[in-house]
Amino acid sequence: MELCKAGLKVLMLEAGSHVDPARDFHHTFLYEMEYRGQGKPGLLRRYAGTERNYRIMLDNEENPYTTSPDTVYRWGRSRCLGGRTLHWARATDRMADYELKAASRDGYGMDWAVSYADMKPYYDRVESFIGVSAAQEGLPQFPDGVFLPPMPLNCAETIFTAACKALGWRSTHRRLAQLTRPHNGRPPCHYCGNCVNGCDIGAMFNPIAVTLPPALETGNLEIRTDSVVARVRMNTEGRAQGVTYIERHTMKAVDIDATHVILAASTLENTRLLLLSDKRGLANSSGTLGQYLMDQVSGGGVRGILPKLKGGPSRLDDGKAGGITIPPFQNLDEKTQRKDFIRGYAMNATGGQTEYPAFAANLPGYGSDWKTEVKSRYVAQARVWIAGGEMLARKENFVELDPEVKDRWGIPVLKIHFTHCDNDRKIIADFQEKAEELFRKAGGELIPSVDRDRAAGAPSKPGSPAARGRDKDRSEGRNRAPALGSSIHEVGTARMSVSPKDGVLNAFCQTHDIPNLYVFGGNAFPSTGDKHPTLTMMALTARGCDHLLELAKGKRV
Repeated sequence: MELCKAGLKVLMLEAGSHVDPARDFHHTFLYEMEYRGQGKPGLLRRYAGTERNYRIMLDNEENPYTTSPDTVYRWGRSRCLGGRTLHWARATDRMADYELKAASRDGYGMDWAVSYADMKPYYDRVESFIGVSAAQEGLPQFPDGVFLPPMPLNCAETIFTAACKALGWRSTHRRLAQLTRPHNGRPPCHYCGNCVNGCDIGAMFNPIAVTLPPALETGNLEIRTDSVVARVRMNTEGRAQGVTYIERHTMKAVDIDATHVILAASTLENTRLLLLSDKRGLANSSGTLGQYLMDQVSGGGVRGILPKLKGGPSRLDDGKAGGITIPPFQNLDEKTQRKDFIRGYAMNATGGQTEYPAFAANLPGYGSDWKTEVKSRYVAQARVWIAGGEMLARKENFVELDPEVKDRWGIPVLKIHFTHCDNDRKIIADFQEKAEELFRKAGGELIPSVDRDRAAGAPSKPGSPAARGRDKDRSEGRNRAPALGSSIHEVGTARMSVSPKDGVLNAFCQTHDIPNLYVFGGNAFPSTGDKHPTLTMMALTARGCDHLLELAKGKRV
């Protein structure tokens, strides 16, 4: 958008299809759907979504990936105009200096090449434009921003807020890119609870509603959908000449030349393109391309009911899909330093009536008494989950091109090597302890959780350690740790660095080796921090675009 407004001619290549919210996004109740939300048999093994939103998800059969034998990783992807912002959680948090400069504090890994002071103007700019509903809290580890009024808390969230206060923990509304009042020509949220299926009115941030319309109005943007980029082409002067893409349906290869090339295809797809574009990896003089893959630590948590709410009237508790956040309160400074692990995490909590009572499948009984109990508990549901735990950057976690497997267009796919380390597991263990403490303080009653692995068709042998652990967690109301990738917060693999010897990108997401090649997304992250990454990705993109404009105007070589 900023490049178009500045007068640059921009060609945007989208590998997936065009999306029209008026045509593609609908409010449909489960009972109105052919398969009651479960999807046509076999369909949701092909699309990692739901019966409502599978059309905006990626076709896994056309776009495979592989993993190493010791890796259990689920790469959640969306290939269409707007991508994953059409169904994201909308959490919009700023990273603080204690995260950006964590290596200077605890000696592990590498500091970011930017500080919070560098990022603040871009956080301000992005928030002002997209609209973020939140409350000012004055916490240095959870920086405030330019906010719209927060969404009101529901009954369960109010109970959890009181429990946090009793424990001496600060809490606040989750910070969401979701409008609570008209903003920049967009209407506010009408609390339909349909966020992950595509917002039909544009009340939540996504490019289709927010950034593409003003870019198109300039007349400087051309969008070509169904264009699968296969590689970046270089000229003899060491600059990016353009890209080659394949028309999705005709399989025809097309070469496009450009003065500047920007990769903004999501973290791992960006890295895949860099690996595809040179036998040693494009812009890889540091040898770090593909390395230091991270996805924030997830899993654990508890779910159950809040007896205070049991038997109450029906309410639209999930219409805003929000919750509260308990910002990090450990490993912030010397006073809060832990001896058993480094870095940290934030917690979320919410509850109340949802569209479907998933707990009912594990509630003993039958008949009218069982139905009465389900209805009584329906409005009292509650859960605590990890908002984002910091996963340590490790060279052993990396991606490479698979030498044998290719996608539908004959392009080599990624092979992912990814495992947890002891620090990750200690973070989850500590979070689990704190989550249960919060749930107890709120007066909660744990109930068995749905066996997600079994429902997803991933059985474990009866009596095996995995099965025993799963059954114990279910019986005690704990959530089992999901596969890596479940956070959908993958970052790294082309990290930023002050020196070209240490990373692929500089502080402006420009490649050290190729001055007219930029990479926008999560690639630049040297560490994950404990905040959701999307706002930082957008702020880095805005900063990089300013840098590119100065370069284009001849102000910077």
